[in-house]
Amino acid sequence: MNKKIFVLFIVLILIVAIGFLFSYDKKVIEQEKQNTSEQLGNTEDVEQEVTEDDGFEEDLIGSLKIEKINLNGTVKEGSTNEILRDYIGHIEETAKYDGNVGLAAHNRGNKYSYFARINELEPGDEIVYTTKYGERKYIVDTKKEILETDWSNLEGTSDNRLTLITCIKNKVNQRLCVQAVQENI
Repeated sequence: MNKKIFVLFIVLILIVAIGFLFSYDKKVIEQEKQNTSEQLGNTEDVEQEVTEDDGFEEDLIGSLKIEKINLNGTVKEGSTNEILRDYIGHIEETAKYDGNVGLAAHNRGNKYSYFARINELEPGDEIVYTTKYGERKYIVDTKKEILETDWSNLEGTSDNRLTLITCIKNKVNQRLCVQAVQENI
C-alpha cells in the first residue's frame, strides 16, 4: 500500500512539473511574440532615424515595409549573420537606392525573421523602401527559387528594383528570390 501511495505521489509531482514547464514555455513564447510585434509595429522610430540626417547611423540605410505580410524592418549595411540576426541586410555589392537594391534576411530561427512570409508575396503586391535618399514604392514582379550560387539576380539594372533573398526550408542549396520593380510614377 505504501508503494502505491509513493508511486502515485511521484506521478503527481511529474504531472505538476510537466504542466509548469508547458506553462512557462507558453509565457516565454507569448512574451517573444509581443516583443517582436512591438519591434515590427514601431514605424515612427524607424522613419525618424531615416529622415533625420543628423542622427542617421552610417550603416543604417532605411526601412522596408510590406503591408501584405505585416513586415516593417530596418535595413542595415551588410549581410553577415550578425547583421541578419537583428536587421534586414543590404547586400554590399548592390545599389543602395538607384538601380538593383539587394536585400537579405532570415525567415526562421532568429528573433527577427523578417522574411518569414515573403513566400506569400505575389506579382502585384506593393513594397515600400525608405532611405535617407527618399522613398520608393515597388511592385512585385517575380518570385522564384534560385541556386545559392546564382548571383545574376543581383546584377546592375537600368531600372530601379528590389531583390529580396532568403533561404528555403529544407533546401540547403537554394534561395527564394523575390524581385519588385519601381511603381510607375
